[in-house]
Amino acid sequence: MIKTGNFLPTDRPAQGMRADEILQKGSGIDMKADIGEIICQCRQNRKMTQEEFASRLGVTPQAVSKWERGIGLPDLSLVRGICQILDVSANILLGLAEGKVVEKANVLMEQEIKNNLFAEPLLLRFGEGLIPCVIAGLETDYVNRQRKKLAQDWGILLPVLRMKDHVGLERDVYQIISYDKILWEGRAKEKEPEDEKAFREMIDRVALECREHYAEILNKHLVKIMVDNVSEFFPGIAEGLVPEKISYLRIQRRMQDMLRKGESIRDIVHILEGLEEEPEGKGK
Repeated sequence: MIKTGNFLPTDRPAQGMRADEILQKGSGIDMKADIGEIICQCRQNRKMTQEEFASRLGVTPQAVSKWERGIGLPDLSLVRGICQILDVSANILLGLAEGKVVEKANVLMEQEIKNNLFAEPLLLRFGEGLIPCVIAGLETDYVNRQRKKLAQDWGILLPVLRMKDHVGLERDVYQIISYDKILWEGRAKEKEPEDEKAFREMIDRVALECREHYAEILNKHLVKIMVDNVSEFFPGIAEGLVPEKISYLRIQRRMQDMLRKGESIRDIVHILEGLEEEPEGKGK
């Protein structure tokens, strides 16, 4: 998530009809609509799926779905990125024409405060000189490609990667942080403005650090997602077993032991079967 400061309309060239022009022409977007409704309508008008939009913004499709259903709100730091991708002004996105700028800004700020109440599993923080590179990189699917590679090679589920610029860092410096612990810090070798090479360099480093430190990054939430995925493709494997007989914490600890030994955790089916065969009480 790129923190870009105040609400600013995008200066990105329009591709086809601008979202505010669509509104004026009566596309069905109500200026009184919630932010989620506006995001949904603008995304659909640009013939973009939730997955495509999420990939370009650097969030999960589930997050986009929640916004559009009115369950949650995007971070304040995401406003500019949303405006750029959907080619919509912040005025329209936030409903400023209704004179509710303070109200909506306060709601978003409250959401951002809540998001900062806990340490994040994975955070990419960078100096302001790398902002153009990150924006250019988010136009690609490079994060998803690395996520897929980690899953295929190691069975690693990359947690949601938040991205923030930080005024306390030198312009070309970036950090990879997990639960407030700095895993890596260095300077970007490639840092030409509007060039995604630096972004790919940073994401490659994120993937490397994630692989090396996944035993510490792994949490119960990620384990649950993995187990749910197994249940979807292999019905009956985990049914009545997790969490009734084998807790998510126990699975997490087994996976962490395997990761520390340099083993892949991709074969979750056999991990569950192995835990089921163990005598009750062992490995808890």
